Amino acid sequence: FSNELKLARKIRHKNVCGMFDIGEADGSHFITMEYVSGEDLKTMIRMSTGLTMGTVLSVGKQVCQGLAEAHSLGIVHRDLKPQNIIIDKGGNAKIMDFGIARSIREKGITGAGIMIGTPEYMSPEQTEAKDVDQRSDIYSLGIILYEMATGRVPFEGETALSVAIKHKTEIPKDPKLLNPHISDDLKRLILKCLEKDKAARYQSAAEVEAELEKIEKGIPTTERVVPER
Repeated sequence: FSNELKLARKIRHKNVCGMFDIGEADGSHFITMEYVSGEDLKTMIRMSTGLTMGTVLSVGKQVCQGLAEAHSLGIVHRDLKPQNIIIDKGGNAKIMDFGIARSIREKGITGAGIMIGTPEYMSPEQTEAKDVDQRSDIYSLGIILYEMATGRVPFEGETALSVAIKHKTEIPKDPKLLNPHISDDLKRLILKCLEKDKAARYQSAAEVEAELEKIEKGIPTTERVVPER
């Protein structure tokens, strides 16, 4: 708990769920955090037959902004997934649960060879329990964008190991084959985030946000989603 709090409370950003304090009551430790009234992104994806391009771009940009702030402080999320992104009633996205995040500027507490994360959203380097940096979060963001655009994740399997192997060895199916309505630009952006070699991905969340912004300018104004502040 205290490890989570020390990292998470450093981050003060409109697209990150605020962490406040740590305490103990009757032998139980607890964390106090910002209350957000809304749905997690996974629930939204499941409830919808397909999120609109406008929604995909709006949520994607906001997640990029929250990640950019965390990364600037040397914090990698390491378990970014739709279950950890809350969308409030005004359409504002907030990243939650930096519980297994580790500062890339300090020696972490994770032991060598321990794989941490959720298999469907893990980068290839995470599946090998290698050191990760912000580009690992960008890979996870690519999977989230893929799932928002198509309704499914690129790699599925019976076991965590089978999914991990696919992250390392299989090329994701073209998202346009699953949803022909997404633009070629968005398809290219998603697949670049999902490059196996981290050097071939976008190198920062700001870079991804700039590309999403460009794509958004190319869609009709009526389709764009502007969150209420």
